[in-house]
Order: sequence, then C-alpha cells, then structure tokens
Amino acid sequence: MDLDMNAKNLTNDAKAILLLCGRFGKNDMPRPFSLGEYNRLTDWMLDKKIRPADLMTAGTSTLLETLPRDIDGERVKRLLGRGAAMALTIDKWTGSGIWVICRSDADYPVRLKRHLKKQAPAILYGVGRADLLQLGGLAVVGSRNVDQSGEAFTRLAVAACAKQGISIVSGGARGVDQVAMLEGLHAGGTAIGALADSLLKSAVAKKYRDGIREQRLVLVSAFSPEARFNVGNAMGRNKHIYALADFGLIISAEKGKGGTWAGATEELKRDTPRPVFVRQGPDVPEGNRALMDLGALPFPDPPWGKDLAERLTSKPAAKRQSLGAQRTLFGEPAKAPSAATGIGEELKNYPHPTPVEKIDDATANTGSQKDWDLTVFKAVLPVLLNALKDWKGPKDLSDDLNVRKAQLDDWLKRALEEGQVQKKTRPVRYRRAG
Repeated sequence: MDLDMNAKNLTNDAKAILLLCGRFGKNDMPRPFSLGEYNRLTDWMLDKKIRPADLMTAGTSTLLETLPRDIDGERVKRLLGRGAAMALTIDKWTGSGIWVICRSDADYPVRLKRHLKKQAPAILYGVGRADLLQLGGLAVVGSRNVDQSGEAFTRLAVAACAKQGISIVSGGARGVDQVAMLEGLHAGGTAIGALADSLLKSAVAKKYRDGIREQRLVLVSAFSPEARFNVGNAMGRNKHIYALADFGLIISAEKGKGGTWAGATEELKRDTPRPVFVRQGPDVPEGNRALMDLGALPFPDPPWGKDLAERLTSKPAAKRQSLGAQRTLFGEPAKAPSAATGIGEELKNYPHPTPVEKIDDATANTGSQKDWDLTVFKAVLPVLLNALKDWKGPKDLSDDLNVRKAQLDDWLKRALEEGQVQKKTRPVRYRRAG
C-alpha cells in the first residue's frame, strides 16, 4: 500500500465508512457510529443490496427512510456531510505517513475478519508497510513493570523468532510490549504494533523511525490517530493483538486484574482461540500459573534452535487450529475468509456498482474522483474564506488550517478561478474577494 495515502486514495466505500465512523475533532457532532451501530447499518445495507458508497449519491434521503427504527437517518446524513472536516484531517494525517483501511477493502487484514468476525474494527489507521498485517506471528504481551527475568526472557524469545522469520505482534505499551517490538526489529525481524492511542505521535517517534523506514514495522490502530489513552480502548485493543497473530505468549500477568490478564482470559474463552502460551518457571507471577489452569500452555523452555515454530504448532491446542492458520506462520499466503467465517462485508458480497458509480481501484481516481474533489472543495470553501478575512501568505494559511501546502494550493487555485479569492504577488498573499 502506498504510504502517502490521502482522500484521493480511498475508495468511495471507504470514504463513506470513514465519514460514518471516523473522528475528525475533539467534539464531533453528531457522534460517529460505534462498531455495534455500524454493524446494524451494514446488516441493513446487505439486506437492501447496496454499498456504503450508495449512501452518498442522489436519492439518499428516500433510501434512508427505509432504515430500521434504531438507526437515525438524520444522523446518517449529518455524518456523511462532514466532507470538509474529513479532508482537512486526512491531509494532516498524510503528512505523518498515516494511511486508512476500511473493512470493505480488499487489503483489510484477513485474520481480523476471520477471528473477530463482527468485532473486527470498521476502520484501521496505520503507518508503515500495511501488508505486514497479513504475516501473523507471535503475540508477545505482559506487564508494564516487567521484572529483570521477564525482560530477559522476552528478549531471548523475540530474538529466536526473528531468526526464524516469525513476526512479533504486540501493543506498543511500556514494558513487555515495547521490549518485544524493539528487540524484534533490532534482531532483524518484523513487527506489528497494535496501538490503543496516539498513533499520530508514534508515527514520527524516533524509536520507530528506522523500523518504518526499513519497511519492517507497521503500527496500526482501530482508534483515531489523535486518540488519547483510555482504559476502554486499551482493553478493546487486546483482541486485535491476538487476532493479528497465530499464537500468544504471556510474559507476566497479574492474577485477576490488569490488561494482560483480561486480554488472555478473553482470548481463552473464545470458541476457537489462538493458542495462548505462558512463560513458566519458579519466579513467574501467580497470574501465569492461573492462566494455565484456564487452558493456557507452557511456552517451550530455552534454548530455542531452528524448531521453535514446530514446537509451538506441536502443542495440543495448536493442533486444533486450522491448517491454513498454521501455514501463515511460515509466511505462506493467507487464504481469504470463507462465507462461513467472514462477516459478509467483503466487496464480493456487495452488489456490483453501476458504471456511473464504479469504485474499484482502477477507477477510483477518474470521473467519480473529480466529483468527490468538487464536493470536498465546496465543503472546505467557507472555512478557507473565513481564514482569508485579511491578506495572508500560503505558509501562514497552511499553518492556520493545518493542511499540506500542496492541498492548499489546489484549493486556492480553484477559488481563484471561481473569483472567490484575490491574489497579490511579491510576496504572494491571498484574501477573500469582495
């Protein structure tokens, strides 16, 4: 996936989903759809044989009159009318290399849909090489305040994984998560960081810079890139870590409390859980032993040669996993989810778009894109004119609106052509006309 993604790179389906569920400011009004609300809307769309993009076309008002009583049509229309806010926000994210994948997209991670079904996030925000999300691997999680022996075990296990081509999946939190991710990169491996907050800051963090530049690290989040930490998001993120992996390793867990315990017990209760392993030994926390009582498995003792993956897949719980899930650990292509295991939202399950509304990747930037650009410009224009009450240079205007200069130049050019703004040279300045 192109790392320089902006609104022009999104399919019309993805734009609609982002408008319905995305957050573009601290005080979004109306409130964007929760995952549960969006799932209800998805069920209705599939029943009506329409696509998310159809909600942005002429005749939407009539269509929304058929919505179930628990979905507010007026709220849908207002959310879809946030084109200007979305364009401005995506432009800011693009400057930090952030991209967006929506659940209807073909490159959405297969494991999330297969493992979480309707709990799979409607939107994923990320930075780095997106196709790393398809690799699977070993999820390594544990305490933020990991002891010396736990940290040493983490480093040894992760280094062994890197040597065998097993990707590391973790959550990016202080302690075990960061040790695992950074050690995996240091050892020459690949890593996936499923974050609960602050993706925008993490995207430019020094500690992740080399991994992203070398295309060995991807950071991904189901929450807005500007979201701050909260416990609910952190707990919700735990399931994403396990779903993106093939196996889980608990380094240290407090019995009955904390995110590590909650995430592990949630996974163990699933009908088809990932194999969850725990570090064993005389000095491990009580929570590690308690998790084994709930069905977790002892992680193989070191030293680990070239057979770590085989030792993991030979465990009884691992044998119960499908052959397809096992194979992906070794880098073979992941199979697309079947109708029985998917969530019914793949592109193939939507009706084929009409020639006018075709939105596949080959045509996303042609005629329909021009219509979208015009729609965004019309929505942005009042914001632009309000900022140009007095003469202002491009750099100051770009800073005020927090958008890239290239995007601003496009808008200013169109505004000049329409006579909406005036321009002076030496130095270049702009002011609204009239």
